[in-house]
Amino acid sequence: MSLPPMTRRAALAGAAATGFVPAVAAGTARPGQRGAADSPQLRVAARSDRLCNGVAVSQQGFIFLGLPRLNGHAETPGLVRLEEDGATTPFPGGRWNEWRPGVDPREAFVNVNAVHVFADDTLWVVDQGTTASGPVAGGAKIVRIDAATGTVLTVLRFADEILPPGAAMNDLRVHDNIVYVTDSGRGGIIVHDLAADRTVRRLSGHPLTRKPEAQVQRGAGGRVLADRAGRRPAVHSDMIELDADGAWLYWSTPTGPIRRIATELLLDERLDDDALAQAVQTIAEIPTIGGTAMDTLGNLYLSDAESRRITILTPQGRQVPLIADDRLSSPDAIFIDHRRRLFVPASQLEDLAVHAGADRTRPPWQVFVMDLPEEVDGVRLGDAVTGRPPDRGLGFIRGIEHVAMTVPDMEDGIRFLEQAFGATVLYRHLKLTDEPLKGPGVAKMNALPAGATMRGLCQLRLGNAANIELFQIDGVRRTQAAQINDMGLVHFSVAVDDIDAACARFERAGGKLLPGPHDLGTNEKGPGNRFRFGQTPWGTWIEFATLRSPLRYDAGARQQRWIPQRG
Repeated sequence: MSLPPMTRRAALAGAAATGFVPAVAAGTARPGQRGAADSPQLRVAARSDRLCNGVAVSQQGFIFLGLPRLNGHAETPGLVRLEEDGATTPFPGGRWNEWRPGVDPREAFVNVNAVHVFADDTLWVVDQGTTASGPVAGGAKIVRIDAATGTVLTVLRFADEILPPGAAMNDLRVHDNIVYVTDSGRGGIIVHDLAADRTVRRLSGHPLTRKPEAQVQRGAGGRVLADRAGRRPAVHSDMIELDADGAWLYWSTPTGPIRRIATELLLDERLDDDALAQAVQTIAEIPTIGGTAMDTLGNLYLSDAESRRITILTPQGRQVPLIADDRLSSPDAIFIDHRRRLFVPASQLEDLAVHAGADRTRPPWQVFVMDLPEEVDGVRLGDAVTGRPPDRGLGFIRGIEHVAMTVPDMEDGIRFLEQAFGATVLYRHLKLTDEPLKGPGVAKMNALPAGATMRGLCQLRLGNAANIELFQIDGVRRTQAAQINDMGLVHFSVAVDDIDAACARFERAGGKLLPGPHDLGTNEKGPGNRFRFGQTPWGTWIEFATLRSPLRYDAGARQQRWIPQRG
């Protein structure tokens, strides 16, 4: 590996920059309707004399290059770090970068296929553990490394039931303690819980994680990739992304389409692959791509190998060109760093012998970088997804902590909630024997009207959900609780396991029920999804709901509905 004598600062400042060609689709304006002086510039960030298909950048500014071991490109350290003087250093060094056939692969890189940096600023490396001759026993692993010191922090190895014969780990994303990995060999998604040290394999070999039979992988200009014998590549679930909240997992084969599923469902081991398949959404049909990235506003960035450009797929399904450049030969894994710079290696994979009949790749391999604009063609662009939810201004709001109701008699209200729902009293912070609260001082805090007196106040816990606060107030203006045709909050819903038993208990406690239960419809339709309404003795409406089947979310939804779990 060698690079021209330039500092990282000079490289990222565009010392080797050339002009770019903004992509313009038929009938589509140039990004943001701006002139060339305001358009993002594609610059050379690094050059390599060995094949490079991955890049990651730490918050400290270290740039790492992934150098896979492919047929005709077997001499490689696997992973290097770009130093301040422009030179590269095998990383983390020693035997990790010195593997060759016959050497123990457990602490050495056999075939690095992906590199990434997440919120903790450590480097994650996916080693497929394969060579042109086939898999190397003990070679497949995921390695987490201190980006500054090179200390190996974690090595994840999976059992045969997680990586069966033919499996090939491709790329990964991490959110909090959960690691998600695509398998491009057989098709499937691997989910590993770092805290519990538990791993499951999902949608294994399912058509939704495999390359569609009718699709072919293409290179620049639409050329179909094939080796000298006419054999075409069949790469299965490859690209992988998580949204900023970790609620949705996206994946794609190089030929598309892009699909997604709610991560809550992937983590629910009660659901088998058939149930999961029903919840998978197909987001978009796409040209052949080499890599993806995602920002905090839900935009997917696609490295379009057919047009040598980067395209943005918005949450609403628009495909907006960001930048095109003929130097983007087989643009591969995209990386967005904490400074909103987009990095993309030009891997030249379309010119390998397995894709072109003969190896037509030529050094140097280049990694490009551009500063992301705030918006393109009216589409706002976000920050890097790091594996931790971003602060969105109101993002500090965790959720609804309690709901409050005024009742005619606080103690009667407590007894009803205890009998109907199994609620438990947490505390009475204004007992009926205490001095009542009234006057301007109280009004400043909670808008208690003049002439009204607060007699009682208590907090109750209701299952694994929001708490309930009860008020008893003298001087109530109306004695009828809000109805559905009144303004403001008109009911709250409780999730139950057995809707019939829950409704019977509610009725025995003194509640009144409407006819039901009824099946939910539209986006909530599914076996076991039912609801029924009841009214408390003081008139508040409560909905009982069971949600046993996955919900169907709108294409632009960035989060999934929160549903209380048992606990």
